[in-house]
Amino acid sequence: MSLSINYHGFFDGNFGIAEATRLNAMAMEKAGIKVNRINYSSDTLEKIKSETKQESSINIFHINSNVTHEFFSKNQDIKLAGHYNIVYWAWEFPEVSDKTVEFLNIFDELWVPSDFCVNIFTKYTGIPVMRFSHPIEKLTTSDEFDCNEYNIKPNSKVFVTIFDSLSTTIRKNPEATIESFIKVFKNDPESVLIVKTHNLERSKDAQKALEKYAAIPNIIMINEHFSKEKLHSLIQKSDVLISLHGSEGFGLTMAEAMSYGKIVVGTGYSGNLDFMNVNNSFLVQYDFIKTSNTKGLIAEGLTLARPNIDDAAEKLQYIKDHFTGLNTIKSNAEKQIRENFSIESIGDLFKIRLSFIHNFDKKETSANSVDNVFHLAEIDRLNGRVNYLEKTLYNKIRKKVNIFLKKMKGKKKL
Repeated sequence: MSLSINYHGFFDGNFGIAEATRLNAMAMEKAGIKVNRINYSSDTLEKIKSETKQESSINIFHINSNVTHEFFSKNQDIKLAGHYNIVYWAWEFPEVSDKTVEFLNIFDELWVPSDFCVNIFTKYTGIPVMRFSHPIEKLTTSDEFDCNEYNIKPNSKVFVTIFDSLSTTIRKNPEATIESFIKVFKNDPESVLIVKTHNLERSKDAQKALEKYAAIPNIIMINEHFSKEKLHSLIQKSDVLISLHGSEGFGLTMAEAMSYGKIVVGTGYSGNLDFMNVNNSFLVQYDFIKTSNTKGLIAEGLTLARPNIDDAAEKLQYIKDHFTGLNTIKSNAEKQIRENFSIESIGDLFKIRLSFIHNFDKKETSANSVDNVFHLAEIDRLNGRVNYLEKTLYNKIRKKVNIFLKKMKGKKKL
């Protein structure tokens, strides 16, 4: 049996979902599945190229849920009829919009990277929701990241937090990580915190969150696009990775750090609980908050965890006091990823499910009308255009009214 799939995604992107797409494709190919990589621009969502491999009757769309409508509006030549259509989404909130659910139910199947996501989506849809964790690729030890280049002294204990500034500051929550580090290590010249981000220049919220820490000597801010090799080299040369996030669909960077046997401190909530536990990492206590004043970056009123900074500081203090006695935790971390999240193990799971799907009669099993995908996508695009025009028209009218009122006020003074 020759098993093949059409994999639609952002294969050239330098961000989390693109790396997850590449890893999934790599795992499938390792398991003997032929993967037709259909590559799209993450900026325009338009097709860049398609590899010339055997066309498959199985489509996988690894596209962010918030751009899926626009994606299909711009790519109406995609063949959906007579195909088994799978969408792969990571999601970080218990709430899912009605529009997202309506679109989701058109597909034959949903794949997600964690039990956290499974538990969310099974409340909203009747289609199969399958967990396929991101496989973790462990790279050869490298000197791609040069500590001297960033003025990191030899023998320093290196703590690191890694995030994309465009992933919304309220969710990635770098301030909590920095504040907990300061509580324990502010006057410790032998310990440094590397705050590794990129796209900082494109996020005023992230700039505001980080600028007040710029003068602290043992906090090093790095705003650069690293290659995968350089990012993994940074992780390899670190001692502790910290992620006091509000929520993660999976938590790829935490899993990558654990694959190298690093100490990981993370919020005890969301997708990272698939691989983090009290025996292989440090889980930070939290309570819940609702998103507000998000400036349109994400919806209002979504649920996020708020990690307890005092609890995080206590765990960092414990790590500081027992630094040489944490080998069991490090070993357990490495073992967890190696045995359960390797390229080979996840690839085998993909093959089992895709082999099962391959034997379906696509015409009989695809009960949902695939034409509705493009119909809903076009409606969403037009609604967005109408909202934009209404907003623009409103602003023009308001400006004219303000000018008129100022003139009237001036006449009264005369």
